Amino acid sequence: MLDEMAALQPALVVPGHRLPGTAADASAITATRDYLVAFEEELGKAADGAALTEALVARYPGNGMLIAAQIGAKVAKGEMKWG
Repeated sequence: MLDEMAALQPALVVPGHRLPGTAADASAITATRDYLVAFEEELGKAADGAALTEALVARYPGNGMLIAAQIGAKVAKGEMKWG
């Protein structure tokens, strides 16, 4: 789905989460896709949510929004329920 969106080459992309000054063009879609691929790779290697968060922060030190990485990791590792 993200690849299909990027193929449309939108001039403006409004991500749900982003830091001020982050690109709001099609590169935001590519960055999101790359992060999700990395998340899946690290999920399989991480023993728990803390390890997954650490791995993601190491791969993407400038992403910010640590709380989102922590919550996502805990949910993915079954340490926290979402919804």
